Amino acid sequence: MTSAAERFAGGTALVTGGAAGIGEGFVRHLAALGMRVVVADVDGARAEAVAGAIRAGGGLAEPYEVDVTDADAVDRMAAHVFDTYGGVDLLVNNAGVESSGWLWEIPVTRWRQVTGINIDGVFHCVRSFIPRMIEAGRPAVVANLSSVGGVRTVPLQTPYIVTKHAVLALTECLHQEISLTGAPIQVCAVLPHSVRSRIFLDAQAAAPSGDPLADRFFSWMQEANVASGLDPVEAAEHMVAQIAAGEFWVFSDDERGAAALRSRAEHLDARSAPADPREVFPVLAEPAS
Repeated sequence: MTSAAERFAGGTALVTGGAAGIGEGFVRHLAALGMRVVVADVDGARAEAVAGAIRAGGGLAEPYEVDVTDADAVDRMAAHVFDTYGGVDLLVNNAGVESSGWLWEIPVTRWRQVTGINIDGVFHCVRSFIPRMIEAGRPAVVANLSSVGGVRTVPLQTPYIVTKHAVLALTECLHQEISLTGAPIQVCAVLPHSVRSRIFLDAQAAAPSGDPLADRFFSWMQEANVASGLDPVEAAEHMVAQIAAGEFWVFSDDERGAAALRSRAEHLDARSAPADPREVFPVLAEPAS
């Protein structure tokens, strides 16, 4: 089986949302493998800090400030990367945000922001990078970040869950379309389980729900993420090894990822109604303090 270093060392990778959380984990691990990494993020200062730290350690990294909801900006980024490096060997579409609250209380602007980043951002990268990859004719990988949430349903974070289901469907369809072209492009669906980040805190800071139950739920999820979530670099190492091995389904936690797929399959096969969320998440059953 080809190792990640054998497959990717010396190549070029681009990671969206690469300046924090899972994205930063990918960036740091890929640089350690010997890849040149483009750290693409809407926060240019943070992208520069991550890229600078990698360069200080002897690695190769370039920061690139980009808003993935802007199709033209993404196209300019793709043109820059292909003009500068000749191509991309690994594209990791990771940029994503959370949002909390009752679905009917989510502001329209926040709904569009979440779907714009989480779904449109992936589409914009596919639209800009895939044609260039096909034209280059060399082996490459597109890894799209869904989530175990992409095969589950969870209350009070509906916008995120909807987008992760969409990214998974997009990725499966993309895999089929690439197979029709005959291009040597591998497509992967990445379903992390729990990787340490600030995603829940950032969601509440960017768009406070104002609802006590949603706030309590997101606080509990953030605490659980910090307490038991995987280290981002270690998670990336595990996932990149699966990508290098040619897998379509890529997990940060193999056992929990497989369990999520089995649970979804059983639920659909039984045609059962969604479970009572208070039984799945006891924190939702706790009385208000």
